[in-house]
Amino acid sequence: MSDALIVWDARHENKVLALFIEEFCHELERFSLTFKVVSINDVIESATNQIKPSMKALLDIVHKESPLHLITFGSKPNSLASLISPALRCKLHTNKLPDWLDQSEVSSAIKRIARYIHKEDNWGDGTTEQDYLFPRYFSSASAKLLSFAEDPLEESIVQHARLNQIDLEVGSLQEFLPPSQYLVHECGLLVVSEELQTDINLVDVANSYGMPVMLISKQGRRYGIIEGENGWVVNSIQQIPYINFLKNWQEMSQNAREMISLYSRSIQSDRSGLRCYCSSFGYPERLELKDFKLRG
Repeated sequence: MSDALIVWDARHENKVLALFIEEFCHELERFSLTFKVVSINDVIESATNQIKPSMKALLDIVHKESPLHLITFGSKPNSLASLISPALRCKLHTNKLPDWLDQSEVSSAIKRIARYIHKEDNWGDGTTEQDYLFPRYFSSASAKLLSFAEDPLEESIVQHARLNQIDLEVGSLQEFLPPSQYLVHECGLLVVSEELQTDINLVDVANSYGMPVMLISKQGRRYGIIEGENGWVVNSIQQIPYINFLKNWQEMSQNAREMISLYSRSIQSDRSGLRCYCSSFGYPERLELKDFKLRG
């Protein structure tokens, strides 16, 4: 018996979905619960945690494991779980994934019925506001900086970068949401002002890629930035610390940049990503797995 039974669709060999499930399980291990992962496959290999894509197969594994929580990811597992929900004695959690994670083919009629029976949690990549956020690409923590052509302070940002010989790429917000693989791989730090108006939380989206944020905020508002961990906040481009922060980013070692990139992802995960979702089940975090960070 496990506290949670996790079911996902492995039929399409989606490597990004497999990574998502792997990271989800890694985050779930931080909490004091036991869980079992089962994948849906058309061909079942012996002695593996796999089931066929049918209501009977899912109901059989649920009865066998007797979990407190049934957690499903993707259209097919969600539909099967919703349709058998009247027979379940555990709590059901269904998760709607973006198209690039979910390649299941389920009839629209079945989807509508399933969603009517049970409300799904929605996952997105930052393109639109959703319940939870998981990125399509990850930053390589490079020394190059990124700013947006749409930013009202873009001209000043570029001018200061040139004067101080800072490697800066100017991209478009549209390329960032959804992300351009080039921008995310080639740029390691986002420089943006609070004057740039968007419908989404840019700090969360950038952090989900593993990109810390240099935020220019006249009022010193932080927007979720923890100094030195997932970014920095300055009141003005004219401040000496602004240029110092940018130079430090470019001059620090690759290992140091990668550590800040991991902190950024961890903070976003805790706020609106996988760790946030895992904490919603109500289990305490294991003390031995809490983060211990070097501060200086």
